[in-house]
Amino acid sequence: MTDTCRALLLRMAAYLDRARPDGLMWAEGRRIVAGQVAAEHYGIRADLVADAEAELLDHAPEVAAGITRHEYAEQLRTAAA
Repeated sequence: MTDTCRALLLRMAAYLDRARPDGLMWAEGRRIVAGQVAAEHYGIRADLVADAEAELLDHAPEVAAGITRHEYAEQLRTAAA
């Protein structure tokens, strides 16, 4: 895992803790947040965004049914460690 991936996993976690942390996390939300964080980091460099999103999805845990966004954020922090 690259240092950039670790940093972006932590950004994903921070975002989930800020935005409705008690809400449920969904599998599709994992992909959306990964893409959002990658795009914020790399801007218009679509090639780098796609690569970063793919690496994030490789290292971000799958979303378990019934998990909150805050609980998933904790899993992301563990994955980044």
